Amino acid sequence: MGPARLAVRPRVHGGRVTGSVRFGYEVGTGKPVEIPIHHMVITGQTQMAGKTTALEALVARSGVQAVAFITKRGEGSFGDARIIRPYFEEHTDWKFVAAVLEASRGEKLKFERPWIVRACKGARTLADVQKNVRKAMETAKGLAGDVYLMLNAYLEDVVPQIGRIKWADTVDLAPGVSAMDLTGVGTSMQHLIIRSTLDWVLEHGVDTVVVIPEAWNFIPQRYGTPVRLAAERYIRQGAGLGNYLWLDSQDIAGVDKAILKQVPVWILGVQRESNEVKRTLAQIPTGIKEPKPEAIATLKLGEFYVCHGTSITKTYAQPRWMGDAEAEAVARGLVPAAGATTRARMEKRLKPDPEIVEDDVTPERAEQLERENAELREQIADLRRRLENGKKPTQSRQPAPPPAPDMGKLTPMPSGPAVGDDLYETFKRRLIAEAPALLKVLAARPELQVEIERRTIVADGSTLPGRLALLLSEGFFDEPQGGNVVYNELTRRGTGIARPNVYRECDKLLSLGFLTKEATGYKAVSNMKVNVVER
Repeated sequence: MGPARLAVRPRVHGGRVTGSVRFGYEVGTGKPVEIPIHHMVITGQTQMAGKTTALEALVARSGVQAVAFITKRGEGSFGDARIIRPYFEEHTDWKFVAAVLEASRGEKLKFERPWIVRACKGARTLADVQKNVRKAMETAKGLAGDVYLMLNAYLEDVVPQIGRIKWADTVDLAPGVSAMDLTGVGTSMQHLIIRSTLDWVLEHGVDTVVVIPEAWNFIPQRYGTPVRLAAERYIRQGAGLGNYLWLDSQDIAGVDKAILKQVPVWILGVQRESNEVKRTLAQIPTGIKEPKPEAIATLKLGEFYVCHGTSITKTYAQPRWMGDAEAEAVARGLVPAAGATTRARMEKRLKPDPEIVEDDVTPERAEQLERENAELREQIADLRRRLENGKKPTQSRQPAPPPAPDMGKLTPMPSGPAVGDDLYETFKRRLIAEAPALLKVLAARPELQVEIERRTIVADGSTLPGRLALLLSEGFFDEPQGGNVVYNELTRRGTGIARPNVYRECDKLLSLGFLTKEATGYKAVSNMKVNVVER
């Protein structure tokens, strides 16, 4: 199947995008299901519902630009997103400081606010607030001393991070999903970054979606947080410019109800825990027939109840990489969802990689490839003669190639017609698969060639696999290096990439035999040779 067609009907009114976007197809009938482009909540059990896949598809088909956040190491959210630097703007008003203190404590402040107001007086940065707090701690006693002690502990966690991180001047928006990787900072700092991003988009953005992950954590019901304060302003004021808030949360009960009341679109995925099933059903508006609890508990991956206005529809969420016809077939039960997903992903993987530029092959390299191809054909022809006649292979008249892999004991074929093209292709594929590997990085200036006894890998020097190969050639992995150390080195060199992707690519090099995994990190194999060739 081909890629999904853009199924959005946007209308522009005063600079904002409105209208509807294709979410998927009704389970059973296969009818198209569209939802309004507006504030939205998507719920469902993590790893079981398919929330991220649905969100990525909605962004792609709606035409909006989205900002998302990667907050936990190893999570698969928005793996194909464009990684941007985090944005942060300091605030020192007492309400903001009170909110961050509530977030760090996980409970509402009761009588501590007068001391917070005094600590914020005259401060222009959080470092100034910390100075005021430490000065007050010298004389404060009893309850006041405890409040200042708690506030100082929070600032000791946040202030050093503010000075250590290289912040972006703006939120770098672009079509599609842009993600800020926040896995390297603490939860308190994550709150401040998300809050700053919401404020910036509200003031400068148009037709922009901000996706808040784990909304129960960042916009909790029981106490204030910096994100909660900013989200309330954003959701009340943003729609006028086409700026919308999309909340991703497994736990509905913990999300602030003042925020949820402003959301007109609910996407309800699978829940297994009985109380969470009840809370999911409670979100369906009065007057609409609710599905039975077992219907929520037995939803499959990619299936959701879509609820907006006065309608509720059980829907298969069409992934962005799946064609319309196949998504409809899955919804109608004609094609298993797992099989369709596998085929669609394979089709995507088999498409030519736009980052591998075939035009980079020089005339010298083309001549070498032709020569190697001729040698390979002669070896195959010799094998065919051996199969037909039961004779030993003859020596090639071409310059001696590397020793051919052991093909095992070959039984002479009975006399008869010549071996057909199918057998020829079989031997050709086996020879190619068992030939020595070449890890080749085509960079702007150098070309790195690493020859080991593995299969061929091609990568561009500007991509993450290419940059890892460059580190490999420079001897960076001669001593074991942890994944975090690798990530920090790539960041130092200006590579904007999510930390989980670094671990993922290192593991790929591990599986291919270029690295080994020691107790303290990844290490280059000892017998690998690296040749750097200038072009």
